[in-house]
Amino acid sequence: MSAIIPSPVLHRLALATLAPLAALLMMGMSSPPGEAGDSASESARDDVPLMSDLENVEADLEYMQEQQIPMLMFFHATYCTYCQTVDDEFLQPMARSEKYKGRLIIRRVEIDSPTPEIQWQGESWTPQEFARLQGVQLVPEVIYFAPDGRQVVDELKGVTVPDFYPTYLDQRLRAAERCIEDPDLDVCTDGIDQPRRDLVNPE
Repeated sequence: MSAIIPSPVLHRLALATLAPLAALLMMGMSSPPGEAGDSASESARDDVPLMSDLENVEADLEYMQEQQIPMLMFFHATYCTYCQTVDDEFLQPMARSEKYKGRLIIRRVEIDSPTPEIQWQGESWTPQEFARLQGVQLVPEVIYFAPDGRQVVDELKGVTVPDFYPTYLDQRLRAAERCIEDPDLDVCTDGIDQPRRDLVNPE
């Protein structure tokens, strides 16, 4: 058998039940001063992909400066089978590896594609235009940049010995990390084609 609860009693029961829940909800929505901003900042950092097509040079540089990590920039083309090998067998595994998380960002520039437009120096460039301005003539080519936008360590061109390619990538990454700490090291400039690339003040 069931009983009908008078309306005023039902109203008081509802308030008594919901009031503590409302308080808990409000507590969950509030956060100490500064904590909400920190959380948003962490979320923004999480949104920066380790590996993606190059789209916004200034945004990437800002992130690199914040984290003090280098960029690996990979120039490739759809017609280049060696480029596909580098991407599939070396760079994508690198991007998935825990070993490299938080140490660098990888940006790809497909020189025979009209998209995505690359925002750089306040203008939009096609990947082909950007590659030309960076002095890239042959692909695949890998260039490392420091957080200040300057190229560090020598370029990695072609795929001469595939078995050693991951070692070449790793050696250059470790050298780039050292160059962030000490940009005057010989390894930071030795062997670089002239002119040295610069994402901030291109020559």
